[in-house]
Amino acid sequence: MKISKSDYYRNEMDIQYTPPAAMQLGVGLGLVEYIPFQIRDSFVSLLSLFRPKASASVKRRNFPIDDLADKLDPTIEEKREFWQKDFGVIMTHDVDTREGYEYGLSKFVEMERQEDIVSTINIVPNSLAYNLDPDLVSSLVSDGFDIAMHGLHHDGKFAFLSEEEQKTRIFEAARKAKELNLPSIGYRAPWLHRTKKMVQYLTEAGFDWDSSFPDTDDSTPGYADTGSRTVFPFYPLYKEGENWKQSPMLEIPVSMPQDWSLLYYYKLSEESILRVWKKKMEYIKSQGGVAAFIVHPDQEDFGHPKYHKAYKSVLKIIKDADPELMTCSQLANRWKKKFPPVLN
Repeated sequence: MKISKSDYYRNEMDIQYTPPAAMQLGVGLGLVEYIPFQIRDSFVSLLSLFRPKASASVKRRNFPIDDLADKLDPTIEEKREFWQKDFGVIMTHDVDTREGYEYGLSKFVEMERQEDIVSTINIVPNSLAYNLDPDLVSSLVSDGFDIAMHGLHHDGKFAFLSEEEQKTRIFEAARKAKELNLPSIGYRAPWLHRTKKMVQYLTEAGFDWDSSFPDTDDSTPGYADTGSRTVFPFYPLYKEGENWKQSPMLEIPVSMPQDWSLLYYYKLSEESILRVWKKKMEYIKSQGGVAAFIVHPDQEDFGHPKYHKAYKSVLKIIKDADPELMTCSQLANRWKKKFPPVLN
């Protein structure tokens, strides 16, 4: 298929993902699972701070707003008309740790129920930190919450695996999702570590949607200065032989800076984080896009009790903006009806 300039940037075709060797060593030694988060996150944050800084002439992405793919997309006006309100908001939670699963998640759900909000909850089915309870998943789904796969493991190894090992993990995650009888099968890559084969494997495994591409990322080690440069969903492309093919799986870009980046990379106060989120959401509202959050229920992130008041404030800011509130699965189902994928 013919690749447009908008496709080129949305699909990060100008980028090679390069997770640093120090990270590969760290995950190989088990720093993710076994080192306390106070040390682990400081270590990962240190990797970000010491990464080579791109010069202005070669910097690939602008943070926190980079809309080049949208500016090059002739269908943007039609996409803006998708919403029943001015724009959409999706709240997502990546449940990475035992504390996040056993404590923080229930607190987030409680606060969201008070605001009549349902979120998308990304769980690790083969987590070494917690044992997934199918009854909890069924209960959340019954209450309208959206459950998706956050990889198969959260060990940081995915980007360093062979292509066959990557495929095996993705297909096993899909099998786990089907075992849980989820109404829709969605995915988010652990640590947002994409690979050039990931979209193909997710498509082949039958995932309905993915949300692993930030619109612009300034902090993830090995993925800094990356992003899809759009605040609108799109159908990602993958290469099969010498040809590019469009996936029928919807990509929902992570268009809001995630809490981890703001806490550890930028080291912002609660008040500053709320200002950043509010400003970015106002921009997305002006564009008629989707504001997709990642807020972690884990102790090291907004799941810590000291941030619960701030999380309530986030929910109030969202409600005051009067968006169309959706889950990832709701968005994927409706988007595909409005804008069906192209049959290859």
